[in-house]
Amino acid sequence: MKRDFLESLGLEASIIDKIMKENGKDIEGAKSKYADYDDVKSQLEAANATLEKFKDYDQTKAEVEKYKADLKKSQEESAAKIAAMERLAKVSEFLADKKFVNRITQEEIKKRLADALADAKNEGKNLDDIFAELTKDEKNILEDAEKPTPPVVPKMGGGKTPKDDADEDARIDAIMGLTPKGKE
Repeated sequence: MKRDFLESLGLEASIIDKIMKENGKDIEGAKSKYADYDDVKSQLEAANATLEKFKDYDQTKAEVEKYKADLKKSQEESAAKIAAMERLAKVSEFLADKKFVNRITQEEIKKRLADALADAKNEGKNLDDIFAELTKDEKNILEDAEKPTPPVVPKMGGGKTPKDDADEDARIDAIMGLTPKGKE
């Protein structure tokens, strides 16, 4: 998310700062899940370099097979992590315009959608269908745009002092034509 986009919407700087801060937390949270990506990649490169060192196949056949297995495992793990990152990005983009009742609900739905995308039984389904399936019997997932906003009740008492109350009582007595208290 870019600051220029939010500014073009006419939002105040303080609101933009809060949005950018939350967006930064989301990004860092997503990055932390895949922090070992570079480590896995370097292991893969090291395995490839080691394979190149072995010229004499007869002497090192067992080691080569071991490194091939490690390489294959590393490639599979890397592919799985990349696929998970891509699914999460796809789900995040899909949910970007949805207004959830709270952040916990949003994160749980995001997780469930990403898991559902990875499930073979959902192959061929689009995110709209999967989202509808996940939320069909659930209430209070998304904010209701039609729901009226409750009125704001002003603070009771209005911050008056006892002297203000006495002045108000005297004014009411005068309007009603009564004798002020204490002068009876």
